[in-house]
Amino acid sequence: MSKGRVHIAGAGIVGLATAAVLVQRGYQVTILDREGPAAGASQGNASAIAWTDVAPMASPGLWKQALKWLADPLGPLSVRPAYALKILPWMLRFLAASNPERVARSTAALVDINSGVLPAWERLWRVSGTHNQVRRDGCLELLDTAASLEKARQAWAEQRDHGIAVEELAAGAIRELEPDLSTRAIGGALVPGWMQVDDPKILCLSLADWLKGQGVEFTVAEIGRLEPNGNACGLILKSGERIEASRLVVACGAWSKHLAAQLGDRIPLDTERGYNITIPDPSITVKRFIMLPGHGFVLSPLSTGLRVGGAVEFGGLNLPSNWKRVDAMVAKARLFYPGLKTEGGTRWMGFRPSLPDSLPVISPATHHGGVFYAFGHAHHGLTQAAVTGEMIADMIEGKTLAVDPAPFAADRF
Repeated sequence: MSKGRVHIAGAGIVGLATAAVLVQRGYQVTILDREGPAAGASQGNASAIAWTDVAPMASPGLWKQALKWLADPLGPLSVRPAYALKILPWMLRFLAASNPERVARSTAALVDINSGVLPAWERLWRVSGTHNQVRRDGCLELLDTAASLEKARQAWAEQRDHGIAVEELAAGAIRELEPDLSTRAIGGALVPGWMQVDDPKILCLSLADWLKGQGVEFTVAEIGRLEPNGNACGLILKSGERIEASRLVVACGAWSKHLAAQLGDRIPLDTERGYNITIPDPSITVKRFIMLPGHGFVLSPLSTGLRVGGAVEFGGLNLPSNWKRVDAMVAKARLFYPGLKTEGGTRWMGFRPSLPDSLPVISPATHHGGVFYAFGHAHHGLTQAAVTGEMIADMIEGKTLAVDPAPFAADRF
């Protein structure tokens, strides 16, 4: 017997994972998206299940490093001049979230939610038959200066304090793992618990196909506005059509902010624009996920090619792409992999929905029953999608959550 219908706004990985949990619990589900499954950041991310990342972006002293990065318009962090005034309120909140007390609270919340990441994904991979799309080769972090290596050691110690295995490696041991590496790296570490998927878009499309087989309805439509009606909510589509939803999950990523605002929740969401290039034949072999924390980008070997991407650009949703950022990442990647070739590569830019305290909003709407939020995961949408789906399902059913929901509440700002 059906428990009723849930409408989900957003067919990215968070919306798909939430739908998967709900159909297993006996709900009928309709997913609405303006383009269809995996059309946004869910198709172009770095493919990582990065549950070992428990440090928020905001941290004491980070602003000093940020100022150095901002001096380079093609560096790991940049702000487009045309967007500088618009991002200023977000930046001020980010600085406020960098004090030690707030960092400690955010870290505790990330440890809490990430402790459920792998169990939630294992359940979803098993039931959907996508378990064969997962790789368990770990993540290799590479450092090329003594200062960055010492800073990384402090971060690794904090990870170990939270029960995360980190194996520091000397330069020679690193090149045994990755023979095509140059001598640029002076040290690094292997994080063996890290996982990645073959290709994030393929995973999303596989989940969408499985969901269709479970009776989930997919509708290509854009929501123009929301009209709450008691514990129900009217979805007014751009086409003029109205849909009545007794339960609604807003999981539109970077486009969620304006919908939440219509319900009275002023969420300080902004977008980190991420860039990458995926190269079918890079002429080098990268055996596992490579992170270059001192340079702000990664190399991710996918089933469809090598993806070189990352960095953070604040420029909103409307400014044109700056493809020179891809060229800059490729130039730096060649310092570590001199044989890297990019012929035939496909460039991409996407929008990470980010909040100043590095925590997503996973929460009922503050003022309207029947509406739930699941957005703002920044770099960890793929990582936290399955556990987010379980949290939302528990909220809908009024159950006690395994993860403390308070740090992810919509009214925390």
